[in-house]
Amino acid sequence: MKMKERMQNWTIRHRSRRIQQETFEFPASIQGSKRMLITLPRGIQTNSLLLRMIAELPVIFPSSDLLIVVPVGCSEITRKTGIHAISPELNLTNLIGLPKKDFFTKVADFKASVLIDFETRKNVFNAMVALHTGADLRIGLANVWGMPIHNFLVKSVFQTDELKTYRHMVDLLTSIQLQSAASKMGGLD
Repeated sequence: MKMKERMQNWTIRHRSRRIQQETFEFPASIQGSKRMLITLPRGIQTNSLLLRMIAELPVIFPSSDLLIVVPVGCSEITRKTGIHAISPELNLTNLIGLPKKDFFTKVADFKASVLIDFETRKNVFNAMVALHTGADLRIGLANVWGMPIHNFLVKSVFQTDELKTYRHMVDLLTSIQLQSAASKMGGLD
């Protein structure tokens, strides 16, 4: 492991020790969420199928303010999904290759109550975003980071097929919202 990677992993371990473990009501915490932050995998700009799935999120969560946080070089996300996206400036990284504190301050200032991480592998950038959001509910895939970076883990039977894994996560989020709508109409108890 290179020195840069060691320093990044140390930073994640150090920051994750300071995370306060909050309790949350599930699925109520996602159904009533007004601000949701979404992190996407590296190389997302070439994955048009995932971007189409991400574009479904405003329909699934119509009353939520959504923000996508993407790594450097993913400037087309807003145009392709219709959701506002932010990314760090290429020249504003620290010595270990992570965005500087100002970027993470922007992430924290969004005051998201829910984070949804679509990364299927360990990604230091997404982990650092998750640790800086302040979100009580941080949804991620099982067998990636785990606690405390993500406190709600989605286990997919499609772990080896990324597109099916993404579809599974979007379908899970859709079913949570449909259940919420049906219970408000008196259809489910």
